[in-house]
Amino acid sequence: MMKKTLYTLMIMVAAIVSMTSCTHNNGDIGPWFGLWHIESVQKDGAAINGYNGTNFFAFQTSVFQLRYTDDYQTEQQTTGMWQDLGNEITVTFPDQTIIWTQFYGIDMTKDAVNRFKVESITGKDMVLTLASSDGHNYRYILKKWGK
Repeated sequence: MMKKTLYTLMIMVAAIVSMTSCTHNNGDIGPWFGLWHIESVQKDGAAINGYNGTNFFAFQTSVFQLRYTDDYQTEQQTTGMWQDLGNEITVTFPDQTIIWTQFYGIDMTKDAVNRFKVESITGKDMVLTLASSDGHNYRYILKKWGK
């Protein structure tokens, strides 16, 4: 009987801990939170040929992550900081030692500020544009991963 009670208590504690886990890192960031799949990228209005849909943006409080995942589920991640300014967001990469993957138009040099214009964002879809430091305009079409 004691063994069954202890087992039940452990299950209850595990359930409570999982329900109270921090999904927003102490801050509600609205529709931004989570993992976003980059469906397509355009450069100066034309689709970038060869992009095969292997990249993601992830947002949590002030942490931004760019992920690359190949067909074998090998993953590389680059982490930076982001800020929501209403109709635009800024993304910076202050720690150059953790730049593991690059992406079209995004400047990852120290102190570079990437200003993405928010064309639209819902809980499921997002469109961002970036006037890049390379002189080109990029448009990123994203879908919420898992929705």
